[in-house]
Amino acid sequence: MPVWKISATLFTGTMVVALVILTVSFDTRHLAQINVFHRVSHDLHTSQRLVSKNWTTVGTKLAVDPVLAVDRFGRSQWKGSEVRPLQTNKSDEKQSPRSCQPKTNVMFLKTHKTASSTILNLLCRFGDKHNLTFALPTNYRFGYPEFFSSRSIKGFSQQNGRLYNIMCHHMRFRRLEVQKVMPADTFYFTILRNPVTLAESSYTYNTFLVPSFHRSASFVNFIANPWKYYQPKLQNSYLARNLLWFDFGFDHNANFSLQEAQIGVAEIQQSFSLILLADYFDQSMVLLRDALCWSLDDMITFRLNSRSTVARKHLSRAQEDQVKQWNAMDWYLYQHFNKTFWQRVESFGKSRMDQEVASLQARRKELENLCILQVRNGEQNKYGQARILGYDLNLNLSLPDKERCLRMILTELQYTDLLDKKQFPRTGSVPKQLVAKRSWQAPIQGLGVNKRSHVIWPLGRFKKKLLRGQGQHTPH
Repeated sequence: MPVWKISATLFTGTMVVALVILTVSFDTRHLAQINVFHRVSHDLHTSQRLVSKNWTTVGTKLAVDPVLAVDRFGRSQWKGSEVRPLQTNKSDEKQSPRSCQPKTNVMFLKTHKTASSTILNLLCRFGDKHNLTFALPTNYRFGYPEFFSSRSIKGFSQQNGRLYNIMCHHMRFRRLEVQKVMPADTFYFTILRNPVTLAESSYTYNTFLVPSFHRSASFVNFIANPWKYYQPKLQNSYLARNLLWFDFGFDHNANFSLQEAQIGVAEIQQSFSLILLADYFDQSMVLLRDALCWSLDDMITFRLNSRSTVARKHLSRAQEDQVKQWNAMDWYLYQHFNKTFWQRVESFGKSRMDQEVASLQARRKELENLCILQVRNGEQNKYGQARILGYDLNLNLSLPDKERCLRMILTELQYTDLLDKKQFPRTGSVPKQLVAKRSWQAPIQGLGVNKRSHVIWPLGRFKKKLLRGQGQHTPH
């Protein structure tokens, strides 16, 4: 046989063998991807449902690569458990070179009506992405309005002495009890809000939940003569007076005393490394990012559980003074930490702050344009008069982008269910009392709402539409 025929035959045989090997390799890897893809998707979609006549029906899934990897914290983990970055933000590293190590032990005191739901989402996304362990409540709140107790953590027992990476759900703060379950190097922070706008917001959200509110015709009517309507022993009275003071564990009904106020502030300063202000949210996010040593994309948030501007009441100067007098302990607290906040900004550097706020806002705008088709007023909330903002999610995205966008608008209850499913897989051996109960429901933003449930629909019949980037749209 001629030499050229032998060479051609060998070449052809080599190519066939190579193609077979590549095909088998691809099929095996693709099958592994599909298995992990469906496993992670099942965890997400069976733990939550988001469908309603008012919103766009959406379901999204993780794009995963089932290969063992090492994250930036030095821990081995399955990349399939990660949410891939929506877009690579190269300018983040150029603008802010990070020589520090990201903090992974974080305690956030979630105060009421202070944009704390938005921050909770930020913390949940970070911890979820890096497989950190959350201290989860058995009933969405840590026994609130009672003082926090380690017994209110799902799965915790004094015997195992377990510690957690992140704690961020509503509680009435008790430092010694929190320290039992958080590592010694935990970073403690919280957020405040001007008591004037906070009190008005609490009234609007909780009109029908607080008898003292419900008995008055309006917030202006209530604040003009609060003792006409307010009774300290009535249910949920803490929502009507010195709500911040109450969340920190102090007596919200105490008459103002400068000495008591100073003692309280000193205790808070001793407990918390950083006090943010909802009134200056972007500056707060810059300071928080600097303190935690997280990336810019980690700090990007969309407003959650936020009222539309239509629902907000504007008060006169005299009415504002009435609110401050009624919430005197909160007002003292806010004045003090407003001062320390701006001292911290000054130390950070004004020009540097302006630059980083601009970067934060620009990045948020990019993600809003990518993720959100429309921001709309939702239905009136269950316990009050507020109309909550909602989002229509853009479905014309890749699967990883849909997943990231979805997580950015998950509400507190939805993300809590997702983390609960991840940390406590449903098996026959799980004690019944450990399963998070749904004793109350909150309005849901975006992606569709089922009025009877806050849980995302399983993928089910929407699977093919989602894979094609389509969704079921309903009239606005």
